Amino acid sequence: MAASRVFVKGLPPSYTEDEFRIHFSKRYNVTDVKLFPARRIGYVGFKIPQDATAAIKYFNKSFIRMSRISVEYANDVCLS
Repeated sequence: MAASRVFVKGLPPSYTEDEFRIHFSKRYNVTDVKLFPARRIGYVGFKIPQDATAAIKYFNKSFIRMSRISVEYANDVCLS
């Protein structure tokens, strides 16, 4: 099964969760976002896996403000 969530790192300092959502929503259907501003990372969920794949191709190694971001599939977390 293809992933519909991506992991983003290298976000600019003082970036807000609203700005994060807006940035990725401009191009794709975002279902949810989670930002960890102190670590400059976040997760973005998409409605369909094809949007996640397209977002990786479009946003990976792009810039937000003057920070170069990295976008990749989010790893599944096993809690057992």
